[in-house]
Amino acid sequence: MTDPTAPPSPAAPADTASAPKTFTFTASYTADTLANLHGGERTGVRYVDLLKLSAAYDGAAAGHDGLTGLISLQHHNGSRFSGELVGDVQVVTNSDAPPEALRLYEAWLQKELLGGKGDVKGGLIDLNTTFDVQETAALFMNSSHGIGADFSDTGLNGPSIDPTTALAITGAYRPSEDWTVQLGVFDGVAGDPPQRRQFVAIKLSARDGALIVGQVEKRFGDTARVEGGVWSYTSAFDALDQSGVVGSPRRLHGDAGVYGLVEGKLLAKPKADEGGLSGWLRLGIANGDINPVDNYVGAGLVYTGLIAGRDKDEVGVAIARAGFGGGAHAAARAAGISLVDDETTLEATYRYVFKDWLNIQPDVQYVIHPGGRAALGNALVVGLRMAFTASR
Repeated sequence: MTDPTAPPSPAAPADTASAPKTFTFTASYTADTLANLHGGERTGVRYVDLLKLSAAYDGAAAGHDGLTGLISLQHHNGSRFSGELVGDVQVVTNSDAPPEALRLYEAWLQKELLGGKGDVKGGLIDLNTTFDVQETAALFMNSSHGIGADFSDTGLNGPSIDPTTALAITGAYRPSEDWTVQLGVFDGVAGDPPQRRQFVAIKLSARDGALIVGQVEKRFGDTARVEGGVWSYTSAFDALDQSGVVGSPRRLHGDAGVYGLVEGKLLAKPKADEGGLSGWLRLGIANGDINPVDNYVGAGLVYTGLIAGRDKDEVGVAIARAGFGGGAHAAARAAGISLVDDETTLEATYRYVFKDWLNIQPDVQYVIHPGGRAALGNALVVGLRMAFTASR
């Protein structure tokens, strides 16, 4: 998959050993065994899995320089660990995406432009592969460390992210190796919300509108990067606060938000070119009259190669705080629910790189005020992730 935020790579030598392959096939299987030991909705154990199959196309191998593509399928077993056991809004594991279904995940083509300084991509696209990407946070299992809860919990079926993507066209421009500007226009409704098991659902209509996302990124070599983004839906949504409304629900325009991220290396590993301590901080806000989460703060630290001889292993701690806005509080009062100001999750994890094709990752999360509901006790979750990957 082409990363539009990365500078163009130098051309590879034209020998057979280094010549690009037209197609690269990848299969990955992620298996999470999770137990809610205390608090939340109820205690219990669940198995959460994700199977992903993909085929990446490199047109350079077929004489079509600058043309790349991807098609991928995903199957989630739909365990509902967060929904039924923990009750949290941020979702303990990013593999938990009910209901169970096999879905066409991505299908797009991308063409380089302007001598490699720009590109345009069209098709079914996961917004979070290029927008609001938290690179250092990718170690963690909680979904908010993939895309912030202020953005992920928007739209009628979420934005165009895992597990359901939407038709989109995106573009990127790199005026220099360190700067990247991106713009994306996505179908305002991902899939078909009433039919979430469908393999693929594409319904374009003026009523659904569009989701428009813009982002600017600055890289400081391999040391740090800063990104800032804005997003907005063009359609109207039901207001969360319907108090005093008779008949048709009150609808509002202006479902929009902003986010910012800074991340980088904080401490180099002694006597080594790679590894060491890295960290990040992400902030985001959204329209609290339409979306339950109207502010978000996420941060964490990751150390690579902490144990001698285990240079690829990573250990980290993180925090994710999703704050609830005025609309969420009004809706909770109308339903007779006592809502606190936020849900905060603390996570500690260690990824053991057993082989290139297998990672083993124990994980602990402590969810304070799951779902923001005062009636739920804080949840203690322990888990083990097994991640298998094969490519050829």
